[in-house]
Amino acid sequence: MCLRLNLMLINFLYPVLVWMFMHGCAASPPAAVVQAQPPTSAPASPTTPAANEPIALPEPALPAEAVAAAPIDPAVDALLSKLEASAPDLIAFTATIGYDKEEAILQRTERRTGELIYRMDAATKEKAFAVLFNSTIVNNVKRKAQKHYIFNGRWLVEVDHDQKQFIKREIVPPGETLDPLKLGEGPFPLPIGQPKSEVLARFTVQPIEVPMEGLLKDLKEVDGLRLTPRPGTAEAEDYTSVDLFYDRDTLLPAGIIARQTNEDVKTVRLKDLKRNPNLGDSQLKKLDINDPDPRQWKIDVQRWKAAE
Repeated sequence: MCLRLNLMLINFLYPVLVWMFMHGCAASPPAAVVQAQPPTSAPASPTTPAANEPIALPEPALPAEAVAAAPIDPAVDALLSKLEASAPDLIAFTATIGYDKEEAILQRTERRTGELIYRMDAATKEKAFAVLFNSTIVNNVKRKAQKHYIFNGRWLVEVDHDQKQFIKREIVPPGETLDPLKLGEGPFPLPIGQPKSEVLARFTVQPIEVPMEGLLKDLKEVDGLRLTPRPGTAEAEDYTSVDLFYDRDTLLPAGIIARQTNEDVKTVRLKDLKRNPNLGDSQLKKLDINDPDPRQWKIDVQRWKAAE
């Protein structure tokens, strides 16, 4: 469900709302893996890792011992501990999704609605997200638009049902995967089951109340945290803060507000949260990344290609 948003449901949700959420509903991969793709035009700058180099998470801004010694609000400490402990039995969740994007420079607002599905395959341990948007409202003008995004740790798939277009990108080398729930890796980087020490090494964390206006104003029975990236972290380059509101019953994220350094604001509202539901055949099909019938669809499969 990084904080470049964790961090496959803001380039995607990072998709995984990701994708979708933290960087907008674009077809581009999560920020955490952009450097893993070969350049398409200009060569990489001297500071950019080569595409075939191992993917490495940035070092925390503070050493672990300094973070451990820093004072922490007892309510924050308790919630982060609960979130860390909640991971082992999380094998699936579903929700309806509302996504708002406010673009500061263009003075444009956009809202998308749809559904979110997450599943961990018990046999293969593969973790996958699907975000399916069915409508878009831009500056108060609504239109139906079926866009479907899937991320399974290796492949990022974009499905445009209206145009019958299927785009499938291999965004990490064969044999490797990214965890869509892990800080710094997934498109939807939320601290669900993440080590508390890892969250505190990258962010300062404080409790917050539900906002009085906007998409999240009706949230109830939630606990809120504001994560402010520590100076020197990768997250600080893109975000000034990320607000997370966790449902007290499921410990899943019910609301997210990501404020970017370019002054754009992206908000996600998850409703009808279900933790570990039995996914039906129709839901499992929405996680399928197999190519559709080429007689009916335009298919573009882009396999991993190391930099030359």
